[in-house]
Amino acid sequence: MTVPTNSLLLMRKIYTNIFPSVKAEWSKWKETAERIPDPELRQQALDVYEKKYFHCEAGGVISMLAGSYSHEAISFIVPYQLICDYLDNLCDQTTSFNPDDFAALHEALHDCFFPGQPKSDYYRHRETKNDGGYLNALVEGCRRVVEKTPSFAAAKPHVLDLSRYYSELQIHKHVREEEREERLIRWYESRKSELPEEMAWYEFAACTGSTVGVYCLMSCAMQPAFTPVYARMVRDCYFPYGQGIHILLDYFIDQEEDLEDGELNFCTYYKNEKEMMERFLYFLQQAKKGTEQLPHAKFHSFLIEGIVAVYLSEEKAAGKKSVRGHCRKLVHTAGPASIFFYWNGRTYKTYRKMRQAYK
Repeated sequence: MTVPTNSLLLMRKIYTNIFPSVKAEWSKWKETAERIPDPELRQQALDVYEKKYFHCEAGGVISMLAGSYSHEAISFIVPYQLICDYLDNLCDQTTSFNPDDFAALHEALHDCFFPGQPKSDYYRHRETKNDGGYLNALVEGCRRVVEKTPSFAAAKPHVLDLSRYYSELQIHKHVREEEREERLIRWYESRKSELPEEMAWYEFAACTGSTVGVYCLMSCAMQPAFTPVYARMVRDCYFPYGQGIHILLDYFIDQEEDLEDGELNFCTYYKNEKEMMERFLYFLQQAKKGTEQLPHAKFHSFLIEGIVAVYLSEEKAAGKKSVRGHCRKLVHTAGPASIFFYWNGRTYKTYRKMRQAYK
């Protein structure tokens, strides 16, 4: 399978090749989760399959960068995403708020990139730990792919960095409410020299919360010609700006829910909606600019445009009158494909809602 260069071909491949492959891989792991002995851990694992399947679908789209090796990329992306979502559930449901516990759990993501090395005891700070080998199996699933990835050496330093950023965010954001903002600010201060320019601490935190960069790097590394220079270009495209627009839009559509639930939401730190939308636009423009020099630039541009379209086609964004004009501007700035993806997303979500209603 070649990397698509037009939006119609892209959508056809997504529906006929990518989504079925993602579903097959996802179903295999779901059967493993159903056999988890501990009822609490089983519930948290199965909750991911019930509510977060679309994360795997979105990751699967990125696998097209692997060309004819997209199936191998999906075999990494799905278990890695399942680990992220499972650990997020475990951290969300904690009663201890222990950062050492969160750090131990997220060592699983680091271990994914080191085939043959001993694994950590991820549950060492928890009483409930009998998952029947589920988390270890997910790590091994990722390792099997990493071991056979032709150009992993080129991607390795960057996937380790992005994975570490992601894990550190999860540690800081899940501590007690009165501690988390101070921790996140201190963390930003310790990392801001690694950024191309200064930004707000909450924008940096958003940039670290995406797995898009890891999936792009791993998919590209399936190609034997993937070089360290190319890998650096991919990393710089998606971190910070590509990942930043992804997570900022994710928080944007969840603002009202997060406010009701007392959850941290980075968008609430902007002075007003005008400033927020101007920063969204800047992140989008920088991300689009980063795609221009990349091999398969058109597809990378599609990914950025698709991220904008997917989130802004959500009813929570499309139905928000106060920012509707800003949303339209973002979609149009993203590019003509974004408009196509936007309406495709609206149609697909309506279709899924109708199917669920008639089940």
